[in-house]
Amino acid sequence: MNQQIWQIERHMWTGGVEAFQNHLADLCVMAFPAPIGLCFGQKVIDLVREAPRWNDVAMSEQTTVSPSQGVIVLAYRAEGRRDGDVYRAYCTSTYAEKQGAWKIVQHQQTPLN
Repeated sequence: MNQQIWQIERHMWTGGVEAFQNHLADLCVMAFPAPIGLCFGQKVIDLVREAPRWNDVAMSEQTTVSPSQGVIVLAYRAEGRRDGDVYRAYCTSTYAEKQGAWKIVQHQQTPLN
C-alpha cells in the first residue's frame, strides 16, 4: 500500500493534468511558494495545465504515517529537475481513501533553495 501511495505522489510531480484529475480530492488544499500560494480544487488543475511538469523528482527522507484508517500522510525532501533547473523542498501530502481509491486532500511545499 505505501509503495502505491509513493508512486501516486511521484506521478503528481511528473505527470500531467490526468494525474491530478485521477487523484485530486474535490476539497483538496495545496500550499505552494509565492507567487502561487494557496490553491483549492479546480484551481490546482488549472495551474497544472499552465505549468511545465518536472522531468524527474528524487524523494529522500521519506516518512509515511497513518493517523487513522483510510488516511496516509507522506513527508519527504524533494528535488525536482526540469530543463536544467533544480527545485528543492520539504513536502507533505495527505491522502484519504474514498471508494477504494486514494485521493490527495492536502499538499504543502517549503522551498529549500
